[in-house]
Order: sequence, then structure tokens, then C-alpha cells
Amino acid sequence: MRAAALRSTVRVGVRQISQHRRARSMVHVRAQSTTDERRYPERMRHATRAVQLVSKLCRSIQSSLTTSEQVSKSDDSPVTVADFAAQAVIAYVLAKEVPEVGLVAEENAAEMRLDAGADLRARVTAVVNETLSGLIDAPLSEIEVMDAIDRGTSDGGASGAFWILDPIDGTKGFINGRQYAIALALMEDGEVTGGVLGCPNMPSEKIPRGATEIPTASPGCLFVAYKGCGTTASALDVRSPLEDGVKVTTMKVKNASEATYMESWGDSVVAAHGFTNALSDAMGVTSPPVRIDSMAKYAALARGDTNMYLRFPPKTYREKVWDHAAGAIVVQEAGGVITDGSGKPLDFSKGRFLDIDMGIVATSTPELHAKLLETIAQVAQQQQQ
Repeated sequence: MRAAALRSTVRVGVRQISQHRRARSMVHVRAQSTTDERRYPERMRHATRAVQLVSKLCRSIQSSLTTSEQVSKSDDSPVTVADFAAQAVIAYVLAKEVPEVGLVAEENAAEMRLDAGADLRARVTAVVNETLSGLIDAPLSEIEVMDAIDRGTSDGGASGAFWILDPIDGTKGFINGRQYAIALALMEDGEVTGGVLGCPNMPSEKIPRGATEIPTASPGCLFVAYKGCGTTASALDVRSPLEDGVKVTTMKVKNASEATYMESWGDSVVAAHGFTNALSDAMGVTSPPVRIDSMAKYAALARGDTNMYLRFPPKTYREKVWDHAAGAIVVQEAGGVITDGSGKPLDFSKGRFLDIDMGIVATSTPELHAKLLETIAQVAQQQQQ
């Protein structure tokens, strides 16, 4: 009964998120709407609705989040009630709508299943049921919620279809009132073919040149990409984002010195400001870096806010597939390029981790990317001498 009720009502429920239509305020767009392009497959429509639903959940939780609703992972990154609830909602909805697609997701319910996790378990279950109210026949139990979360323990692989989910990418940004993203990718037979980025705090206006951060703004932005369909952007609360949204493209520059770039805040383990400063100096870049949390950086690159995203974690850090999969396809379908720092494509089919060399970089054009890779090699060699 729950599955039947969900199938018949989830479309209506998500469309009631808002009556506003702000899609046309997005910048760097092609003239045509999405309706004259190849249509997005039904799987991406389900993914888009799920991300919209969870974005609403995250906005409602962010202002009331308390320390007791956080736990720490092995890398000391915080996990909140919103992370668990968001993963549970998306996992449950997608399992009912597209049960043939597996799930690789960041969180698991191990902490919640302990006696010490009783309060968190109860809070997460309450949030999940509040979010799904009207979409299911009866509230989910705590066991059902934890089982939904643990549906994401798959390792993925090179055959079959899998969602790759980061329920809240940029949890520090979420906690501190900055940028964060709900990131959901679709991998089919080892290739990431689709992605959805919900950015609840992202303004629709372009980042001004010279800005070093971006403000938060409602209702946020939504980005959807699928191989061969381009990248569509809209306000996060539009009723039909794939029809009412607009295509976005990356911003081209004639010379590398004219480029602008993004990086993580200094409180992030993946920030290497000394190296990125050396890179930008070597390329003749004069604009200061824009510092943004989460895969919102990929969204900003895709719509033409900046030209480069630079990420150089320590050698001991292992990149996870869910931290890049959705953002990678959003950038690529908008005309951008993403590789590791040595120029190798990212391979998301090898499990839950990415094998990379010299960080991860994304740019707005192949020409700029070639210049960046050349400069990375030069600066790295100089720093080793």
C-alpha cells in the first residue's frame, strides 16, 4: 500500500512545494528552453523530485539544528539528523519508484542502531515521517527508516545501474549557514550519466567578479544533467524544473589570466590554499579565489559563475565517489571538463572511493583545462625541488 500511495502522490506532493517560478532568473543560459532538447529519462525525473523533497527537509532543519543531533565520522566530519533523514527519504522514494536501481550512499545507520543512538533515531524517524506526510499511507517505523538508510551500503560497480548519493554535501557549510548541496548521481554500467544538485542556499544571481564568497539566498537553485541532454538550471522550488528550467553553459575566457577560480574554505581537509595560490600566480590570475562549501562549486562552474574549481587534499585523504559524481556530470553537460590533477578521467565504477593523482580539477573549457594541467605539473615540480 505504501508503494502504491507513494507512486500516485509523490508527483503532486513535490509540485506543492511552491507555486513560484523563478527559473528565468538564471544567468549564462542558452536561448531555448529544455523542451526542444532530448527529453530527460524517467529515472532523472524521479531523482529530481526526490532532491526537491529533501531540499525542503534540509531548509526546515538548518535553523534549528542542535549539537545533540550530530555525530562524528572517522574523519571527524560532522553528520547531522538532516544527513540521515535526507538519505532515508531519498532511498525510500527511489526504492519504490525505481527499485531496479541500486544505491551507493555516504551514510549508514550503525550509530543510530546503538542504544546511545535512541534519541537521534527517534528524531530522524520523526523528520522522515514529517517529510513523507501525505505521500505514504502510514508512518515508517524506526526500523524501516534505518533500513532505508542502509540501502546505500552498496559498493556500486561497472555493471548495472546505481544511484550515488551524498545526502548533504558540505555538512560544515550546512551547520555554519553557508552553502551545501543534496547531490544525487545516476551511474549506468560504470558511467555516470546523470546528476541532480539541489543547492538550497545558492542565490540565482551570478557571483560578482572579485567576490570571495557568495551569500545565502532562498529558495536556492536546482541543477539537473543527463548525458546528451545538457544541464538544466532552475529555482529549487519550481513546479516542473525540467520543463520550466533553462539550459546553462560554462563561461569561456580568452586568456588563462582572466579566469576566476573556486576552492574550499580553510576549515576543510581538502583545502590547500598555498598550492592553489601558487597555481593562480603561475597562470597570471588576478582575481581572488571564491570560497564555497560543497558541490555547489560544481553548480557555480556549470552556470558560468567562475572558470575553475581546484581541490588538492592531502595524500592520505581518499576521495569518495559521492563527493563528485553528481557535480562532475553537471559540469560536463554544461561544457566543462573534470579530471584529476594529472589529467586522468575520474572513474566512479571502482567502488566507494576514487583513485586519483594530484587532486581534482574542473574547468570551463578544454583549452583552459590543458593550461591548468600544464601549470599544475610545473608548480608541483618546482615545490619538490
